[in-house]
Amino acid sequence: MESRLHPVSEPSVGELVSGILKDAKELVVQGAALTKLEVQDELRKAKTAAVAVGAGIGVSAVGGVLLILMLVHLLAAYTVIPLWGSYGIVGATLVLIGAALLLTAKHTD
Repeated sequence: MESRLHPVSEPSVGELVSGILKDAKELVVQGAALTKLEVQDELRKAKTAAVAVGAGIGVSAVGGVLLILMLVHLLAAYTVIPLWGSYGIVGATLVLIGAALLLTAKHTD
């Protein structure tokens, strides 16, 4: 039996360029999709971190308030200063510390 070889037709230059452009377009589309997914993942991580930081700040603030109240009642219990006076002393001390911090921050600019 005689086998006949069929000549394989090679693609033309136009077909090659068309194929390259099609592949390049597909790569750009896939790159954009991947970038979108990466940005969404980073935003999800940032949101999770922000929630954790916010919760930490909130719990720390409540703890700080409770410690200040403890200090007021401790001052009232171990001195002859009435409770309202203890609140005044602790409050004034905190105001002075806050003002000092603000002035320090203002002068560091």
